[in-house]
Amino acid sequence: MPDSAQINRSIGTIKTELEFLGSSGALSPPQLQSIQAQLPQQSGQQSQYTDARFVNGGNHFNPAWVAQQAQDPNNPAHPQHPKHHEWAKDLAHKFGNAAVYGAGATFGSDLINDAMRKF
Repeated sequence: MPDSAQINRSIGTIKTELEFLGSSGALSPPQLQSIQAQLPQQSGQQSQYTDARFVNGGNHFNPAWVAQQAQDPNNPAHPQHPKHHEWAKDLAHKFGNAAVYGAGATFGSDLINDAMRKF
């Protein structure tokens, strides 16, 4: 388990990088505040902050919910709905973005870990 000095150094580095992203405009002020509020304290204790968007499984893919929507003829998830094709295309686009992001994050992590092992 890392000691408190290592934790504090990592938290400090993360905060510095987040401040840079905020000042460069890559993160909006609400995004920056939300992320900073979720960081552990310098003592290494977890933050008590919970982002309301993720309470009770919010903002996660729920297959049961999609299946329920597909039963409603007024919902674009229903195969007979006139905008079903657009809905399906958008869903496929979101899954594709998630796959590319995940692959990129994994590649980047592997690259950094390999580089760090050589030092």
